[in-house]
Amino acid sequence: MLNLKIVKRVLVTGGTGLLGVAIQRSAPKDIQGFSIYFPERSLPVPLPFPILAADVSDRMEMQSVFEWAKPDVVIHTGAIGSVDFAEKNREQTRKINVGGTEVVAELCQIFESRLIYISSNAVFDGRTPFYSETAPVNPINYYGQLKVDAENVVRESTIPWTIVRPILMYGWPYQGERDNPVVWWVRFLENGKPIKVVDNVFNKPLPAWSCADVIWAIIQQNRTGIYHAAGRDHISLYQFALLTAAVFGLDASLITPVPDSYFPEIAPRPKDTSFDTTKMETELGVKTVGVRDGLFKMKAERTAIL
Repeated sequence: MLNLKIVKRVLVTGGTGLLGVAIQRSAPKDIQGFSIYFPERSLPVPLPFPILAADVSDRMEMQSVFEWAKPDVVIHTGAIGSVDFAEKNREQTRKINVGGTEVVAELCQIFESRLIYISSNAVFDGRTPFYSETAPVNPINYYGQLKVDAENVVRESTIPWTIVRPILMYGWPYQGERDNPVVWWVRFLENGKPIKVVDNVFNKPLPAWSCADVIWAIIQQNRTGIYHAAGRDHISLYQFALLTAAVFGLDASLITPVPDSYFPEIAPRPKDTSFDTTKMETELGVKTVGVRDGLFKMKAERTAIL
């Protein structure tokens, strides 16, 4: 562990995203938090941290954000998260996902801030699970390549840094934000609509709040380096959908298993990028969460909201 200054002020980019909201909701009480969101988004409901609209790739806007927040730590979650959008809109996605990381890293240097960069399981090709933090990266789509490029920006900086690679996060998204598979499945099944789900792509699904726990543990323990964040269960997307139906009391007969070749995807997907979570569990002391437990908590949160 490094002998770094005590963390009091934290800036979160991508504050309306699934992980950004989870980070804010689970922030320790002694943390003064700040956040930003993409200017084209709206803010229909209040968020825990004060929040500003800013483009992470705009150097002048981000300079103003850093002067406002004066962060000890920046958690950089802000990015374009759609694999297919990235494949079709390469220049725009590179500007945000890599260019934005360059801007954030540069300002962290100037403001003497630590940087926690949120990467992805997409840096791996999915051929040799279970991936440890030292496994060589080999992305098979453009989105994954941009994550590798952004990781390299972080690695080559002279600031204290941590890279967190989550896998298939789920939870209730902020209003108007991108859905994740669980939300999509619940919506369709509740409306009695049949769905087809891939049965030959595997993951270790991760509740967004569990990933937030990993990040806060990293901050509180002054950890640097790379950490993989994943759930406990190694299952196919089809098995994940069946568990979702069971927990939410929905009709599983509406779910049909199909191979990934059934969908004419724009970008290729790796078959199994599942992680080895030994480092997360032993160094950070964060326990993995089973899919059923994560889904039951998600269901309880929805009941509380309603």
